[in-house]
Amino acid sequence: MKINLFKADKNYILKRAQKESQSSLIKFLISTSINTYQKKTNSIGILDKTSKLINNYNLKNSKDFIFFYNKISAIYRYNYGEVQLSFLWDGSSHEEFYRNRWKNFFKNEIKLMCSNYSFLKNIISMTIFNKKNNDISELQYNLSTFIRKKFNIQVFKRKGIVVHSKEID
Repeated sequence: MKINLFKADKNYILKRAQKESQSSLIKFLISTSINTYQKKTNSIGILDKTSKLINNYNLKNSKDFIFFYNKISAIYRYNYGEVQLSFLWDGSSHEEFYRNRWKNFFKNEIKLMCSNYSFLKNIISMTIFNKKNNDISELQYNLSTFIRKKFNIQVFKRKGIVVHSKEID
């Protein structure tokens, strides 16, 4: 795929930083979700069948979360995507600066999302309880809906980003 941006374009640097951070941030998403779920559902630490399953869980495949990561990445670039590089007075490179800002944004958003029980339930169902493929696609749809409602933005592969007006409850 040909990239039509200038090499020093902020979005080019940001996309590269997001791509490099993908696996570590997806692992952060999963581990934070699991830890939050455990604190909410088993705060005493009783060892039952479910808690043993959670404690023995090892992440084998994070490919089911790439769609989620890509949507959050696109929303971040849309919201913070001015193309003008800023002056950095601390001596860091633009790559470091935008990578750190992206990681901080992602981690803060995940912590906020983990306060929503339905979000946690979807993540736990996709990881620990190993749902089947057709269940995974439904859970991914639920996460997409969660993102759309949270940011009032919907991300499509072909159409790009569609901004929704705020709904009045």
